Amino acid sequence: MKRLGCTTALLAMLSAHAAGAQEIPADSAATLQPPVYEASYLAEAMGLSATARRVQTRSEDGLYTLENSLSLTLLGATVGTVIETSAFRLQDERVIPEHYHYSQTGLSAREETVAFDWQAMSARSSRDTESWSLPLSRGMQDRQSLSQEIAQQLGSQRGTRMRFHVVDGNEVEEHVYRLEGEQVLQTPVGALQTLRLQRVRSAHSGRRTTIWLASDWHHVLVQLEDVSASGRMTRLSLQTAKVNGRTLEGM
Repeated sequence: MKRLGCTTALLAMLSAHAAGAQEIPADSAATLQPPVYEASYLAEAMGLSATARRVQTRSEDGLYTLENSLSLTLLGATVGTVIETSAFRLQDERVIPEHYHYSQTGLSAREETVAFDWQAMSARSSRDTESWSLPLSRGMQDRQSLSQEIAQQLGSQRGTRMRFHVVDGNEVEEHVYRLEGEQVLQTPVGALQTLRLQRVRSAHSGRRTTIWLASDWHHVLVQLEDVSASGRMTRLSLQTAKVNGRTLEGM
């Protein structure tokens, strides 16, 4: 049971709070055009580790696809895999999600989808055998597209406190993040200047989530730490990245 709990923590890692990557020269930052990129991360929890991969592509018609993938192996056997995908477009420098899909297989299995209909202003959400219809309002995100919208808002300098509404299963959750300041982190690619964000939770919640985003590379995710109410930490750490064809490097 202990291994199963750790597996679930690792497999849920990328869908929790990760922020999107983009690198834009400073003199053109106002364009806020999401990049094409790929990045690898080390995910760690309860003494186990796995490699996670995050890839964003753009089609000729302007549709972005962001995919996270993670596989956990024990003694050479794959015991769990997650693939999480979001398709979205950009409109007025804001992220407009179109479709979300989450698939988890192995010791713990789950499947989720969200289809956004912006003409009808409704979202069709499903989890395994259940489904729901939810009303949409401007700015709503899925759990994946949220990461790119965080990057968009940081890039446009819209303040130190950011509030989002995310379609998740049969409800719309509110996510609030607070920009706490700057910090230099030592990473496998070198020293990176980062912005540190904290997720704001209810006063009685013992959970703490912190993310570090590379300010010189326009908010590529460098590190994420999630600490449960019991004190168990799950960490996601950048290993390598290539953004718009350039290898991410330290200062």
